[in-house]
Amino acid sequence: MEKSWRYAVEGAQDTGMNRGWIGILGFFGLWVLLTSGLAWPVARLVEAVAPGIFPFARIFGRVELGVALVLAAGLLRFWREDPRKWVDGKGWRKELGRAGIWAGMGLGMVGVVAAVQVGLGVRSLAGWPGVGEVVGPAAVGLGVGILEEFFFRGVLGLAWWRAVGNRWLGGVIFIGALIFGAAHFIRPRPGPGLEAGWTSGFLAWERLELWGGTGHLWKLAGLILIGLILARVVSNQRTLAGAIGLHAGWVAGLRWAESALPVVPQAVGGWWGPSLEEGPLPFLLLLGVAFFLWGRPIRATLD
Repeated sequence: MEKSWRYAVEGAQDTGMNRGWIGILGFFGLWVLLTSGLAWPVARLVEAVAPGIFPFARIFGRVELGVALVLAAGLLRFWREDPRKWVDGKGWRKELGRAGIWAGMGLGMVGVVAAVQVGLGVRSLAGWPGVGEVVGPAAVGLGVGILEEFFFRGVLGLAWWRAVGNRWLGGVIFIGALIFGAAHFIRPRPGPGLEAGWTSGFLAWERLELWGGTGHLWKLAGLILIGLILARVVSNQRTLAGAIGLHAGWVAGLRWAESALPVVPQAVGGWWGPSLEEGPLPFLLLLGVAFFLWGRPIRATLD
């Protein structure tokens, strides 16, 4: 009896693992194919409505996002996953509190980098921000936090982890962090040759910023670390609330600091900045946070 039960469990795990990897391969395959096929028709439609305003490279990026969101819904259905589990609706006060605390941490992380740059004379204080300069970044941060955490730590985190049998936590987190970092450079570089007809959507993949050399290595490395940090928060708390807050705070902090603490005109680039996202200074901060979080005991279990 025990032997039969063990074989049944192992068989179920193998089936789940196959469903997990098949879903990922199918998602990205369809994402590339549909984005390539839809980019040019959508670009022609946009051009007819608003001539000369939106370049093809920008439209291609929006099509990438739209297709990914539609396919994500299909992927969740394929994996039989209910995303309502990712946030505790019954304990919404606790979830809001958790999101707020982590949002404060995200703001604080940006604040540390900005404060060091102010001390080094790279940035200067432009005065107290107005209401619009606070509400705008907060709204953008919240929108980005919800959208990206739903996809990267939800679909490609919690859902994928369940789909591969709850045995690939480290692999899922690492691959997810790589995808998260690379996803910020999947816009095609503008220039001639992208508006050549229906083949434009296929040719655009050769012009992605991701293949643009070493210019974005520091930012890419930092984004991978952020992906690991956010995944660690989710895996330990078993909810997206904290990660949404941290992500929203980080994005809002970047936008707020750029307006409230502008770069001084004579600033010279170096390890100290002036970027808040690229370079050794933000990378070392993120590395320290990652080591701190990953050094804590993991409590993640999935129902």
